[in-house]
Amino acid sequence: MNSIHEYVDLMIVIDGKFRYFEDGHEISSDNSRDVVESFSNSAYYCYPNLTEIEKRNKYLEFAGDKNMDFLLVIDSDEFAVVNEMDFQLNLDKLRNSKINSGRRDGDNPEVYGVKIFEKHFEKPNFIRERYIERMFYKPGKLRYQSIHCNLVDTDNPSRNFTTGKYSSELHGITLYNDDDLRTNHYLERSVQYQSILLEGERAARKKIFGQERL
Repeated sequence: MNSIHEYVDLMIVIDGKFRYFEDGHEISSDNSRDVVESFSNSAYYCYPNLTEIEKRNKYLEFAGDKNMDFLLVIDSDEFAVVNEMDFQLNLDKLRNSKINSGRRDGDNPEVYGVKIFEKHFEKPNFIRERYIERMFYKPGKLRYQSIHCNLVDTDNPSRNFTTGKYSSELHGITLYNDDDLRTNHYLERSVQYQSILLEGERAARKKIFGQERL
């Protein structure tokens, strides 16, 4: 939150463990709410025991209620490095291109890739660099369906941003993921949870991606 709060209008933070995540706490027990509410441009919500899809759709619903133009998604084990001038310039360009397109594109959601560097505890000496779908235009018209990474346009579900990937890459912001920001206890539980999650999604993944992506 420290890394992003001065560059955004509002930070929406959703607390609560995922359903099927084995842990002794339904909500954070590390004063997370106090931390969140210490920022004047933050909003704390608590929804324990939702599925990952249900929980992710919560912030899309909030974004729609607040009529947001853009939503940036950052996990709690990530932080951002922002070039404020480039970041704002690129967002303005995207917004203006949609509004001035003449094809009602200003009403259509889009998904953009943000560069991320990932460091995972399974491979402590390896840092993965990639672009990941984390910046959404008109996010209130997006929803996750079937699997936790499958984004579709609510007005036209055939517009599946998971199979089509994102519209383009957005520059001016870089994310960093580091498992060292988690406790070992959490990471062990997370590995178990991810196995359960992927097993439950296997049939849907096969339908969306094909056999080669399982």
